[in-house]
Amino acid sequence: MGAFDVVVATRKLEIRLFWTRSLFFWGFIASAFAGYAALKEHHSGLSILVASFGLVCSAAWSLVNRGSKYWQEAWEAKVERLEVESIGRHLFAAEEPEQTWKGCWLRGRRYSVSKLAIALSDYCFLVWLAICIWELICLSRPQTCVLIWLKHDGSWCVIVTSAIYVLLLLWKGRSSGRGSSPRTESH
Repeated sequence: MGAFDVVVATRKLEIRLFWTRSLFFWGFIASAFAGYAALKEHHSGLSILVASFGLVCSAAWSLVNRGSKYWQEAWEAKVERLEVESIGRHLFAAEEPEQTWKGCWLRGRRYSVSKLAIALSDYCFLVWLAICIWELICLSRPQTCVLIWLKHDGSWCVIVTSAIYVLLLLWKGRSSGRGSSPRTESH
């Protein structure tokens, strides 16, 4: 097995590990959401504990995603350096154009799946952060103006913030080439 085969296999492993790690964290985060919802009404002290756990898991997930993305990109760079020497041409680094003839609605787009996963983990962190802040406000000042405002207008804030986040995903979630040899992402 040559160096090129090793770096291609390692890149493939990094992509698989990216998704395995995401599933691992989603198990904890989904359990935290279920636990928080179940405990919210009757055990506010425990619900805060579960919300804090969800916050920490989401922060860790976001950081792990970024670490995984770094290593996947590092192995992609090695593949790009060795591919011409090993197979005589650019195969992995060559970027294919979008197939616009398939129509606008359901055609493929060059979005970075790993960037979108990172953005989702960041959003999940923000949701847990908002839940923790809400719980602290409810505990410290149950009858404040902020609490009354949040109950009336907070839903609109969540919807608008989420819509803006989706627009940012559409804008910033695209795959991007590197240097003079653009590449595609295969995950």
